[in-house]
Amino acid sequence: MLSRLFGLFRRKPLRIEGVDQLPDGMAKKVTVGDPLAGDGLDLILVHLDGQFHALDSRCPHAGGFITDGPLVEGKFVGCPLHHYKFDPKTGACDNAPCGKARVYKTKMEGGTLSVFV
Repeated sequence: MLSRLFGLFRRKPLRIEGVDQLPDGMAKKVTVGDPLAGDGLDLILVHLDGQFHALDSRCPHAGGFITDGPLVEGKFVGCPLHHYKFDPKTGACDNAPCGKARVYKTKMEGGTLSVFV
């Protein structure tokens, strides 16, 4: 019974295939789950210095959306609403006193990225 209870608190990975095709220095928005059913999630996947990172697409400041495409200054993802820049590794805002963007643990296996949400 305890193992079932503790299993509720473990993060389950979402598996996203083809992420290895994302060029280094780029970010891509992906939707996982079903947003219409209320269990969807928009993620920003980032390929930076050979590593893959995942962030929630919502900016923690004012609910804008972190955009995909080329990284700002080659190392940040940005929210165009107020031009905030976030470190995809930590979620920390680089240029304003803003809360951290939510980051998720990732693990690359072959061409499949596991994102632990």
